[in-house]
Amino acid sequence: MLEPLGIPVSAIAAVGAAILFVVAKRGHAINTGKVLRGAPWQIVIFSLGMYLVVYGLRNAGLTEYLSDVLNLLADKGLLAATFGTGFLTAFLSSIMNNMPTVLIGALSIDGSTASGVIKEAMIYANVIGCDLGT
Repeated sequence: MLEPLGIPVSAIAAVGAAILFVVAKRGHAINTGKVLRGAPWQIVIFSLGMYLVVYGLRNAGLTEYLSDVLNLLADKGLLAATFGTGFLTAFLSSIMNNMPTVLIGALSIDGSTASGVIKEAMIYANVIGCDLGT
């Protein structure tokens, strides 16, 4: 909603989380200190690390290679692009975690020349393929 204004969704989410935290801290039903101490921070750090690996793979040329493959699929039409993207991301998701695979797929689709309905179908196939591949 605010992306056209240059405000990223992550900033909106961060502000919303901060507001919820302040409201919870003012009320006494939730011990916010206990929540912060008990949060699984190692999982947060692990997730951030996985996304750093994704950008490393992008810099190594993986997403560019996948974009070329997706371009070939897109040239074959909607059905080939949809099923090809789904199977490709399901395979990638089976050899690594689905969270970074979704981002790799998204970066690859964004880097492809696909447009319109084919690109939208590839986006949905990416999400579904990553979920099915795990």
